[in-house]
Order: sequence, then C-alpha cells, then structure tokens
Amino acid sequence: MMRVAAALAALFVLLFQSGVDVAALALLGQVVLAMLALGVLGDLLGILVWLRGRTGVSAAEERSAEDRTIAPTIIVDGSNVMHWGGDPSQMVLTRVIAAIVAQGYRPHIYFDANAGYKLFDKFMSEAAMAQISGVLPTQVTVVPGGTPADPVLLEHAVSARVRVVTNDQFRDWKSQFPQIEKRGFLVKGRWQQGTPILNL
Repeated sequence: MMRVAAALAALFVLLFQSGVDVAALALLGQVVLAMLALGVLGDLLGILVWLRGRTGVSAAEERSAEDRTIAPTIIVDGSNVMHWGGDPSQMVLTRVIAAIVAQGYRPHIYFDANAGYKLFDKFMSEAAMAQISGVLPTQVTVVPGGTPADPVLLEHAVSARVRVVTNDQFRDWKSQFPQIEKRGFLVKGRWQQGTPILNL
C-alpha cells in the first residue's frame, strides 16, 4: 500500500510540474493522501498485534514452550518389529508405529536393505518404507545392502541418548555398545490378538 501511495505521490509531482489541470491534481492529491493514511493505519495495526502477542512472554519462555511440544525421539528396529506377529507384516509394523506415536513419541525407524523384499518381494526405498509405516521419509533409514541395520541404529540411539524399540538382544554388539545392558535402553513389546503391547 505504501509503495503504491509513494508512486502516486511521485506521479502527482510530475503532473504538477507539467501543468496538468488543478482540479484533477487536487483529486489525485486526495487519493494519494487517503492511501498514505490507510498505509500508516495498517502498519500501526500490525505493530499493535505483534506487541499484543509478545506481551509478558520472554524469548526463553517461548523456546521452552516450543521444546515441550516436540515429541521425544525413539528408535524403532523396523526389521525386528515387523516380525512380532510371526511372518513379516506391514499391519504389525504400522500398528506398532501408531501405538508409539499415540504415546507421544517421534519414531525413527531403521530397516535392513532386504525389508522391502520380505514384505513386498521388492526393494523399498526410504520414501516407500515411510509411506507404508505412516511416517515422514526423514523418519526412516534403510541401510545399504550388505550392512546390518543393528550397529547403525545402535550408534544413533547411543549418540542421541534415546531408547530402542525391539525384541532383539543385540548379543553380537554388546561389547561395542555396552549401553545395551542398561535398564530401559531396549524397549520390549509383543503382538497380542491384533494389538501391540509396548513397555514404554
């Protein structure tokens, strides 16, 4: 609005210098003044709204409120979880993930490269595995072929100090990741009559 008014004001000056009819200039001048007034009023209202939203809330308090709304991350051993009902199952996987989300966690799911073959007889990318799991692609890691997911997800869990949802004991990795022995680091679960039971 202010830019338009400034442009009209410049036009007003040019027309005045070129000798345009005074009555037309007066009308144009009134339009310019009205637009300037509206622009100033809009700016003032914007400032008042901003100030009202800021009243009594410090930046630290805002950051604290934001932190409370961020769900804590939990690692999910997807290649293990999808076997909780026996044979590899997308339904078991999605229901376990839904139960984790319902309890206030943000899952990051790890899969071996062959997980897609076990579920759908084909390779599934991170985006595809995210879609069938009901999460964002950024919440899924499919490790490269020939690399086990176990050490990758354990490294993430240890470095981020978060827990792992799995029934795997990770016996081959206990010397490298002694945190496995820590109580609560591994979150066990089971599949019972179509419902996931988690010890979160």
